[in-house]
Amino acid sequence: MPELRISHSVFIQTQNVRNVVTMMDDVGMDVGEGKFGVVYGKAGLGKSETVKWYHANRKNTVYLESTAIWITSELEFLRDFCFELGIENIAHRKGRCFRDIIEYLFEHPDTIIFIDEAGRLKGGHLELMRDITRMTLCPIVLIGEHNLLNLLKYGGRDGIQTRTFNPVKFSPMKQSDVIIFAKEAAGVKIGADVSAILHKTATKNTTDGNFRLVKRALQYAIQYANGKNTDRITPEIANMAIKSAIKWTE
Repeated sequence: MPELRISHSVFIQTQNVRNVVTMMDDVGMDVGEGKFGVVYGKAGLGKSETVKWYHANRKNTVYLESTAIWITSELEFLRDFCFELGIENIAHRKGRCFRDIIEYLFEHPDTIIFIDEAGRLKGGHLELMRDITRMTLCPIVLIGEHNLLNLLKYGGRDGIQTRTFNPVKFSPMKQSDVIIFAKEAAGVKIGADVSAILHKTATKNTTDGNFRLVKRALQYAIQYANGKNTDRITPEIANMAIKSAIKWTE
């Protein structure tokens, strides 16, 4: 019997994903001023995966993920920005990098910018982003955890908040999402009893519907099913998988 395998190229369009697409449609309809989109939620809910999927399937999008060096260097943020835009001969001064970015976006006004892990950044970075979107009208979408909302308060009424569309808050996977994910990513049909185990909450052994942990639990379940030479994931296998998936997170 062929071994079960999980595909890492399958993308499941959950309600979270649909909410992001709706927000992006709203952002696209608003013209005439700079604007921000916001995607936030706990770690492991699939925010980055969703934004990367959108970026991969849409033209004129740019994706940046913040790094530790950005925290102490606005120049490094601007240099990485230039690199992702494909600007050649990247400058070593903030002013020149900033002007090169503005010039590029003037020439490519349909560009959408995604900045992941934005919650770790500081007010100075936000000032630069606000100037970039204000001057070019290109939207900037920030992705992060709940602390991102506090960062957005920087600058008060004239800051980021008044330019920001309704933030999209990511929620845990639903039990039905787990069933669909198992079927589409691994070709495994699981019942409500197994999906409830992989999804269960409010117990010691729980994924809380966390996409990252559910995916890991499914990987373990497939491994154990292969070890038993079966193409079925039973409740017993699911319980073993849960314990393996979360043992370092308890």
